[in-house]
Amino acid sequence: MKRSSPEENEEAASSTEKRQRSPSFQQPSDVLHLNVGGTLTAVLRRTLTSIEGSMLASRFSGRWDDSLEKDRDGNFFIDQPIALFQPMIDYLRAKACETMLAPPVTSPEFDDVRKLKDFVRMVEYFGMTAGIYPTELEMCRGEISAAKISGHPNLGVISSEYATFTLETRGHKRPIRSFSVILGDVEKIEIGLVRANHFVKKLRKGDHRGVGMERYTFCLDCSQEGLLYEGSFTKLDGLSTEKGTLIRCENKGERWLVNGQVVASSIALEDSFHLPPDLQQYSLIPAFSGKGSWQVCEVELDPMISDHKTSISHL
Repeated sequence: MKRSSPEENEEAASSTEKRQRSPSFQQPSDVLHLNVGGTLTAVLRRTLTSIEGSMLASRFSGRWDDSLEKDRDGNFFIDQPIALFQPMIDYLRAKACETMLAPPVTSPEFDDVRKLKDFVRMVEYFGMTAGIYPTELEMCRGEISAAKISGHPNLGVISSEYATFTLETRGHKRPIRSFSVILGDVEKIEIGLVRANHFVKKLRKGDHRGVGMERYTFCLDCSQEGLLYEGSFTKLDGLSTEKGTLIRCENKGERWLVNGQVVASSIALEDSFHLPPDLQQYSLIPAFSGKGSWQVCEVELDPMISDHKTSISHL
């Protein structure tokens, strides 16, 4: 049997080491040792990468392990206070073992306003906002058994009956500024905004008027091809309910696009309509009335915390 030379053994060891450092070799079960602002801790790789698309997930995917900052002992170094980073990790750990038999996991809370702002800033930096403060769809009109709601990261609705849903954030007061909707097979669809604290939740059987027809509501009515504000209709061109249509609402209803084309805007030089003045001064919540299926994506939060409570009243 031929014995390997020292050079061949060294080459084989080097090859093995490179394989172990390669992204394909990294496992979600890897225990990563971190130095967070001077405090040592250990976290599973799958915990750090649990929010898909985030900068944190990309950083610890395994592709960049060799180039990430480390302390002199080889621990990955994160230049953040442990008092801010640890609550985020604890939340991700709790979400990983969440069950229907226990109370739902809630976003981290802070009594100190400054600390909360610092935490939100860090979450934004790591691209974790959608995961730490997820947006949620909730039925506000209609029969619960007739609809299936999907949560983050694939927000969407499949409803066999006409119903109304709202889109809200949880755990903080930053309102939703912009969002997009991808239409599936829809029979009827209204995409709009409702005024916080004035749109009362009514889960019960029977007909309801929908977003744009009820008081304190405003919408893009794709089925009738126009804008609706409390029942008042304005005709628009370029609307569609075809499967795959992308509808975008920007800056809390000031600009509407269909498949990338502006169909309504209150921005200067594009004065095709005016956002109702009694809605401009209030916090608005995205809402949808329809029958069929659609997905919600590209949700953007306002960088400023609203002074208004952004929750739907309940009966």
